[in-house]
Amino acid sequence: MTREEVLTKLRTTRHRLEGALERFYSHNLSGDPIALEAAALDISVPIRVMVHHFPGKGSIALLHQLDPDFLNKPIHFSPVIAPAPRTLAFGTKTMAVAIPVNIMMSDRGTSFIRYHADNSAGSRVPLRDWWSGICWDSGTNQVSNKDIVLALANKEGGAHADDDLSAKYKAAKVQGRLAVNGKPISDVVRIGSLVGIAGDELLEYLRDNFPEC
Repeated sequence: MTREEVLTKLRTTRHRLEGALERFYSHNLSGDPIALEAAALDISVPIRVMVHHFPGKGSIALLHQLDPDFLNKPIHFSPVIAPAPRTLAFGTKTMAVAIPVNIMMSDRGTSFIRYHADNSAGSRVPLRDWWSGICWDSGTNQVSNKDIVLALANKEGGAHADDDLSAKYKAAKVQGRLAVNGKPISDVVRIGSLVGIAGDELLEYLRDNFPEC
C-alpha cells in the first residue's frame, strides 16, 4: 500500500477503536451483559490490527506499514503489580488475585472509570514493552496487553472463537468475581476493563506519535 492508503486504513481503524471504547464505557454494568461483552471484544480487534506484528506467521502490524520503528516510540504504561504474597500470624498467607477494576457509581448507574491522558515522561515506555511487558501481576499470575488482546480478538470471539486459550490468560480470566446490584459481570468484561485502558493508551500514542492519523 502507498503511505496515503496506510494512513486511510489507520484512520478507519482508529475510528473503530474510538467507537468501541465509547460503547464500552457508556454501558451501565448492571445493564445489557451481551452489549457490554460485545464492546469489550470490539476494542481488542483494532488494537490487534494496529500493533500485532509477527511476520513469520504472516501478521504485519498496520503501524509497521507506516513506520517500521513504531515499536520503539513511547506510550503511557502503568502496570498493576499486586503486593507479593506474604505470611501473616498463624501461618495465613495473603495475596491479591482479582482482576483490578475501577468502577464509578452515580445516579445513572455503575460504569468502569476511564483512563485519562497522562503526560508525565516517567510513565512512558517503548510500545514493544507496553505490548509484551507485564500489565497485570496478580501475585500468582502475570499477563501482558498482548496476552489479553490476542485472546479476546483471536479466541473469545472478537474476530475468531475457539477454546484454545493460553494458560496465562485462562488463569487471569477466572481470578476474582464482580457483581453489580446482584448481577454478575462476565469474565470477558472484567478482563476487558484492562483492554479498555490499553485502547485509550493506544489512542494517546497515536495522537503523540502519528498526529496525521
